[in-house]
Amino acid sequence: SINLSSNSIRGPVPSSIGTITSLVELDLSYNFFNGSIPDSLGQLTSLRRLNLNGNSLSGRVPAALGGRLLHGASFNFTDNAGLCGIPGLPTCGPHLSAGAKIGIAFGGSVAFLVMVICSVCWWKRRQNILRAQHIAARGAPYAKARTQIAHDIQMTRHYNHGHARTAAENGPSLLS
Repeated sequence: SINLSSNSIRGPVPSSIGTITSLVELDLSYNFFNGSIPDSLGQLTSLRRLNLNGNSLSGRVPAALGGRLLHGASFNFTDNAGLCGIPGLPTCGPHLSAGAKIGIAFGGSVAFLVMVICSVCWWKRRQNILRAQHIAARGAPYAKARTQIAHDIQMTRHYNHGHARTAAENGPSLLS
């Protein structure tokens, strides 16, 4: 048995521990171990109790250790936020890091901001077009009058088809 719990040990779990073939109990809990659990711990066939709780371990728990849980071994991996891969722990997979989540949120925010800016520009342009049309209709009453006169002349030509018109009806002569 090896008990090194609560000793403030830092760094990765040494893979050389996997060479102690007669090891039955290993307690490395409440230290500052980081990185992944070495595959060599899965080679310890006599290991019945493994406490790695309260560290900063991450990655997939070796499959050989997970398989031994079915045969009555007692393993404690709690308080290691990054471990995955056995029952009771999160599934391993393409989980997004905090930086990736921030990047996605930032990209979404920028896309939303661009859509808002484009919508405001379109709305302003539409308002300017409507304002210009309103000013043109209000500020140029002669345009309506000229349009009405042109319409009256066309109607007169249509009804007087075949009748001779006077020079006043035809308008001024350009040759004089």
